[in-house]
Amino acid sequence: MPATNLASQIQNVVPHALFVAFHYPPEASSSGVLRTLKYSRYLPEHGWRVSVIAPKESAYSVRDPKLEDQIPPATKVVRTPYLNTKRDLSIRGIYPAVFALPDIWVGWMPWAVSAGKRLMASDPVDVIYSTSPHATAHLIAARLARAASKPWVADFRDPWIEEPPEPGAPNGPLFRSINRWLERHVVMNSDAIVTSTTHLRDSIRQRYGSDIPQVKTRAILNGFDEADFADFGPSGSSRGARLRIVHIGSINAEFRDPSPLFEAIARMVREGRLATSECDIAFIGGGPYSETGEVRARVDAAGLSASVSFLPRIPYQQALREASAADLLLLLQASDDTVGLVPAKLYEYLRAGKPTLALVRPGAVSELLNETGGGWEVDPRDSSTLDSTLTEIVAAWRSDRLAQHCADLVALRRFDRRALTAELACLFDEVCAARRS
Repeated sequence: MPATNLASQIQNVVPHALFVAFHYPPEASSSGVLRTLKYSRYLPEHGWRVSVIAPKESAYSVRDPKLEDQIPPATKVVRTPYLNTKRDLSIRGIYPAVFALPDIWVGWMPWAVSAGKRLMASDPVDVIYSTSPHATAHLIAARLARAASKPWVADFRDPWIEEPPEPGAPNGPLFRSINRWLERHVVMNSDAIVTSTTHLRDSIRQRYGSDIPQVKTRAILNGFDEADFADFGPSGSSRGARLRIVHIGSINAEFRDPSPLFEAIARMVREGRLATSECDIAFIGGGPYSETGEVRARVDAAGLSASVSFLPRIPYQQALREASAADLLLLLQASDDTVGLVPAKLYEYLRAGKPTLALVRPGAVSELLNETGGGWEVDPRDSSTLDSTLTEIVAAWRSDRLAQHCADLVALRRFDRRALTAELACLFDEVCAARRS
């Protein structure tokens, strides 16, 4: 049988999912890209083939070409032109808020809708899946689902409206009101809503109440891919001369502020409980804030200039190796609006086989660490508890007992990306069956 005929038969038999995703490899500024990548990687194991609508790569400020190696060869990725309101339509950084509804990437929508319609005309789809941020992806998917009369699953990795908003972003009453209306449009018209945490699922259920069935909104959590750790040997069992603390990813002065850690370690040094020569704190890929004089001044004020280093962003696989080589992994996420969110990298921290110190408000991160036994969580406003926790960590390091605070691998199994993708595949099967009935 000619190869072209065989491919055509496969297209006719294997159900087809169309993804609308702003973040897709080689994009690498957000760990959220891994959620969509791993779904597209493992859905074929569950009987689905995938096509992806994404913007041209020039839209991405940070790229990791190695991530593209994980895209299955059969996955069709359609790249489209776009407009970025802030970059392309502003005058000296100022732009009308209406051009940023629901976000500054709304200028991607016309090209993405057009490309999606062309793709569906040549290769019909069975379900449409959109993922945010950025919320523009949901508006694109709404248009495509309506045009094709196909079911649509909308994935909320984060809340639609940030509380508090991103600095400098439009936030007037009318802007927020329209964005809430757009969110309602997506929630009411999609066939299913997926969230990355149970807290976010519950907040959507509470907001819309009896307007939607409870079962319409469900949580499929983030996780780790066991395949990403396949080449890693067992972690070292004996400690080195310095306690190595590693943070991977961006930091900022708002909710990823390392200052409480600097101040707590400085107190330990002053009180003779730790020497600066005993610790090494590395921030890898800390972003613009890590290059500012502000954070450097805080390091100097704490007397830790010889212990703290700010390193450039590195490829994803190399970052996992750095995490596996650390003694302690640091997570920073302390704000009221993030209590219901779990950074995707925390699952990889836990799988790396090293304990985590999370400076967070009590919430979803606390629950995950308690469930897996993967380390400590402290509200950074509580300096007394932070001091006692660091004392415990240093004592465990000195006595080679840090491994006792690593996550339970059995408890982690349900966060494997393959298992999580099976949940999405079941949801796709479900919404398609509901449309046929």
